[in-house]
Amino acid sequence: MSKVKNAQEIKKKMALKKDIRTVLAILLCMTVEAAAIEFLYRPASIVTGGITGIGMLINYALGIPSWIIIVALNIPLLIVAFRKLHMRFTILTTVATTYFTLILGVFENIAENMDQSIYDGFDPLLMVIFGAVILGAMGAMTIRLGGSTGGLDIISVLLNKKFSFPMGTISLALNVVIACGLGLTTGDTISQSISVVALSIVGLFVVSVSFNSVLQGMNRTKTLFIISDNWDEFAPEVLKEVHRGITLIPCKGAYTHKDKTMVYIIARTVELAAIRRIVLQHDERAIISIIDTREVIGKGFTAVN
Repeated sequence: MSKVKNAQEIKKKMALKKDIRTVLAILLCMTVEAAAIEFLYRPASIVTGGITGIGMLINYALGIPSWIIIVALNIPLLIVAFRKLHMRFTILTTVATTYFTLILGVFENIAENMDQSIYDGFDPLLMVIFGAVILGAMGAMTIRLGGSTGGLDIISVLLNKKFSFPMGTISLALNVVIACGLGLTTGDTISQSISVVALSIVGLFVVSVSFNSVLQGMNRTKTLFIISDNWDEFAPEVLKEVHRGITLIPCKGAYTHKDKTMVYIIARTVELAAIRRIVLQHDERAIISIIDTREVIGKGFTAVN
């Protein structure tokens, strides 16, 4: 009995350590993201997306500190998250949002008191693109860790769970509306207003690309359908060498009316060469269909919370 109790205590301690590491990693992502907003986006007088973008928009127009707007708008969305989404995701999101708001306020105060002449000679477009890559990567890493920065991320997660739309694309569509609002609050002329809106939209597009790339990972997942009469020769070798599960699907040829076996495999991109080599070694006439797979949830693959 004591051994079982000790094992349970060890398991709880390991889970606690893992959660602490996750929270620290999320806070690090939030720190980098806040720094990119205040030291790369704000000097270019553009907005980021989401609730933060709305906060920056109101700050530009009325002078109200961004963090106050972010807190006010995030509260109802976090309530929705507690009701609709996984508890762990919601707790991590609450922690991340609270910390992000605080650190953003700190960086905002620092940015306002900085000597703006240090930005002389910097290309605003390059600053925005660099900042957008950072924002997209940090946002995706936060999602992969099981949390989010709150705000429109919560709406994106809800739509992703219901309709499987890419989260980066959802965020891009919602944020374009925010960027267009920037033209009404900044710029002395129409051309200046259009310029800042265009720059914001470029930034949003780069954020979306960066977000989707990091979220899906550089090592994409593929689905393989293989039709071969020698499936019983290469299937065991694939299992042994590549360590990927194989499913055998009975099928029948429409022309020959012969019973066949189709091999179904889910694998990483880096594993395709080995699988292709093994299959063709046993059957040069094998038909191999390789399909891009957006997401795989299960053992051996990274699931998105």
